[in-house]
Order: sequence, then structure tokens, then C-alpha cells
Amino acid sequence: MKFYTINVSEVELEKLHRVYQYHVVEDQNPYLLFHAVHNTIDILAYKTGKVLLQGKEITHELISIKKHLGREDYAAIGSDEVGTGDVFGPIVVCSAYADIEDIAFLESLNVRDSKNITDKMIIQIAPKIAKKLIHSLLILPPNKYNELSSQGYNLNKIKALLHNQAIVKTTSKLEHQVPVIVDQFCTPQLYFNYIREETLIYRDIDFHTKAEQVHLSVAAASIIARYAFLVKMKEYSEKIGVDLLKGAGKDVDDQIRQVIELKGQHTLPLIAKVNFKNVTKQTLA
Repeated sequence: MKFYTINVSEVELEKLHRVYQYHVVEDQNPYLLFHAVHNTIDILAYKTGKVLLQGKEITHELISIKKHLGREDYAAIGSDEVGTGDVFGPIVVCSAYADIEDIAFLESLNVRDSKNITDKMIIQIAPKIAKKLIHSLLILPPNKYNELSSQGYNLNKIKALLHNQAIVKTTSKLEHQVPVIVDQFCTPQLYFNYIREETLIYRDIDFHTKAEQVHLSVAAASIIARYAFLVKMKEYSEKIGVDLLKGAGKDVDDQIRQVIELKGQHTLPLIAKVNFKNVTKQTLA
């Protein structure tokens, strides 16, 4: 059984409803706008705009849906980051190039935003994606992040510098120019202001919120970045003998205290972003 998730607008959702009106089957799920079965493929269209395809061979149905919606595949570079909301672990930025031929490959793996994929699935598919796609990966360890932060760099400036570097690297690996899409975290004006002193600046960028829904290259980049983040988190955990938690919740507060008790306060800058409130409220207490 294969699965693929596509995100659509309200207008596109209604269009698909009309397309599949004669194939709708009864379904009691209150979150569904409709459930259709066409060529042995289940099409579950949720009111939120998520459309899930499931069946033995979904490629033809997906091609048909994209035609109905007027969506054309194109090559692009997508850039995304991971770890910016986590107290422990590095910040990872990846920019990945997906050619038209790569789109079907990414769809076959049900590639989507890494935040909506389990760690187990990331570990399965990320190496395949990294092997297939031209990409550049930058890992900023906590000690380097803390150094930049102490010099007055805010999180968005750090992200902008990493994205620019990754994009410059990936574009240099291509012989032709393609659209470059970045998951927007600040205004374009601020982004270019942050990187204005860099020697090489890539300027032809399309900024989008929820960019992983705009092009699969962004989703692929986020998956590679997430995988690298998980690998580093495992390394740090093994090094200090504590299974480090992701995120910045109350359970992380408890773990910070645990790390200080076990390894001393001097260990924190090596594994944690020390300007996060979770850390400052502990170390100031």
C-alpha cells in the first residue's frame, strides 16, 4: 500500500470535489469533505485542504490530480532549517535541488514537511533522498551558536547566514539557473540586511511561508536536515549519557537540571543553546 499527501487550497478542494463527484463513497469521518474511490485508489479529501491518496499504485492518479489543478512540475532548489526551536542540539540548514525527474521519486516516498513525519520514517527515507539529490548541508553546533549569540547575532541572522551559504554552495554545483525557494522566517528585506556583509550573496530567491507545500525540494531539504539533526542529537546523548529531548517544553527544563547535576554547568554550552529561556532561568536560579 502506498500513500501520498497533497495540500490544496479551498478553491482546489472544491474543484477536486467536482472532479470526483461520481466516485464518492460513504464515509462517516466528520473531518472529510469527501472520500472517493477511483481506479482502486482511495482519495480522502479533508476539510483542512489535505488530500490523501492511498492504493497499490498512486502515480497515475496523482498525475491526473495535478493536471486537473493545473500544477506543472518544475526543477527548483529548496532551502529549510531544523533545530531552531530545540534547546538541545545544533541548527541544521539544508538546500536541495530537485529536478523534474526527481519529483516522482520524492512523491513515491511520500515526501512532505519533516514536521509531519515521524523520526522513524525520517531515518528510513532521508539517506535515500540525500543520495539521490544534489544538496548542501550545514550543521551549526551549539557551542558555535552560543559564540555567535554572545556576539549579538539573533536567531534570524544566524539562519539567514546559513541559508545563504547553503544556497550559494548548491547553486555552484549546477550548470543552469533554477528557482530558489526558501521557507520564509523573516521579511526578504531583513534577510538581505542580515547577510549584507557576506562576500557571496545569492539574491534571486522566492520566499514563501509553508514553502514545503510550494515545492518538494523544500520538503526534501527539511527531511535531510532533520535526519542530520537526529544523528547529532544521538551523538550528544551518547557523549553525556543522557537521552536528550527535543523541543523546549517543561520536560526539557527538568533535563537541563539533570545535566547540570550530572555533568556540571560547563557542559551546557556544548549541547544546548544557552540563550533559550529554559537555560537562562535555570542558570540564573
